[in-house]
Amino acid sequence: MNTTIPQSGVADFESAERLFFLRMAYAIAATVVIGFGGFAALGISSFSSPWWVHLHAVSFMAWIALYITQNTLAYRGELQHHRRLGRVGALLAGWMVIMGLVLTPFTVSVGRVPPVFTPAYFLALDWVNIVCFAALVFTALHLRRETDWHRRLMFCATVCVIAPAVGRLQIIAMNQMSSWVVVGSLLSFVAVGMLADLRRHHRIHPAYGWGAAAIFIMAPLIDGLPATTLFQNLALQLAGAPQP
Repeated sequence: MNTTIPQSGVADFESAERLFFLRMAYAIAATVVIGFGGFAALGISSFSSPWWVHLHAVSFMAWIALYITQNTLAYRGELQHHRRLGRVGALLAGWMVIMGLVLTPFTVSVGRVPPVFTPAYFLALDWVNIVCFAALVFTALHLRRETDWHRRLMFCATVCVIAPAVGRLQIIAMNQMSSWVVVGSLLSFVAVGMLADLRRHHRIHPAYGWGAAAIFIMAPLIDGLPATTLFQNLALQLAGAPQP
């Protein structure tokens, strides 16, 4: 019996998968809007923040906008435009990594760490998140010709980068933040992707395993690194306090 899927069936299959990732892009964007918008509505954050805070926010918002655009182009079949814009995405990702690694210690040095965090915890929180994002994005770029790996790793990377929005939602709801709750919330996005794979392909793509592992490991690193002498002394140096 011939089990070959007709070309029309393959095209429909691919279109359905592209539509799924486009919908998830909008779900990610909605999470960001609700998280940061909720902070603004409650007066916890405002537009009176220093310029570098706005630069950081615009850079990361640009990634979300780019992710939606790229998934829209893929869904429409405009792959040439998708590939050209991918070069911009690679530059933006590099810029975001530099921003995260530089502006986080600068924020500590000028005393703008949110009161719910210690300086050492804030360093670990942001640095672990941006390193996880970088690892997933640049692996996805390396595998850009393997579309199945590329789209899933990019999805996991973008889920990773919305951790600050998810953390804000948790603070709004619980008046505190737990790295494990944030990571669990991020993994729920990945779980949706896994379930979609099971429904369409009857198996989970291994890219989700790598993406989920990268996101999961953030929680023990974020909780563990601030307890190390290295991070405590670095935070004290940045804050201008004498070391013990």
